[in-house]
Amino acid sequence: MSSTRRIAVIIGAGPGLATSIAKQLSSTHSLVLLSRSLPNSLSKLNLPSTIPKENILALSSDGSATSLKKAFEDLKKHWPNGKVDIGIYNVNQSFGLRDFLDSDESQLRAGLESGVVGGWNFSQSIIPLFLSNEPDEITGARGVLLFTGATMSLRGGAKFSSLAPGMFARRSLSQSLAREFGPKGIHVGHIILDGIIETDRVKEMMGEDKDHSRLNPDHIAQTYLSMINQPRTAWTQELDIR
Repeated sequence: MSSTRRIAVIIGAGPGLATSIAKQLSSTHSLVLLSRSLPNSLSKLNLPSTIPKENILALSSDGSATSLKKAFEDLKKHWPNGKVDIGIYNVNQSFGLRDFLDSDESQLRAGLESGVVGGWNFSQSIIPLFLSNEPDEITGARGVLLFTGATMSLRGGAKFSSLAPGMFARRSLSQSLAREFGPKGIHVGHIILDGIIETDRVKEMMGEDKDHSRLNPDHIAQTYLSMINQPRTAWTQELDIR
């Protein structure tokens, strides 16, 4: 690690993809992991023991502006001289297929909160920190902000009426931020995961992936790392993995 501690912030940190991304970043960055259930659920992430405990800071945040303000204040107190240069918005609303006429407004609002409002709050918290950084010598980036998308970022399916609007909006937010802050040295990307991610919970529900039709979270995380390391002359704003 360089003399200046580099910090990656992952919100929506749970077992599966977030853990795989954290593993990929742990060789170069200290990790700030945010979710509603942290720090109490940190052991459930099954992070490898090779990551030093002093390089992990687990904090609670529900994606609200108030909770994120507190989390970033705690981050600054914990690592006052650190450089935050990666942010990952990986929040997902609890999955539940519902007929439209059996749904209510509260479910739509919950989908919008997780889909885009939390991402908007997270971006407002982290982008000012990026703007205070000097450009990276290799990539030219002051910071990298990546959003995890899904199939419903592109098309709304039957019984997804409360979830798809927020994911559509997340994609739009990433595009707006890329156009505003790309010229200022911030790489904003949106990664569409068009498929089922292989996790322990999925295995319990669906059995073994005998035909290799599911997305491997470790392999997805390699794509995130590849985007993070892209030079400024060829930044990717959006890609999909299927």
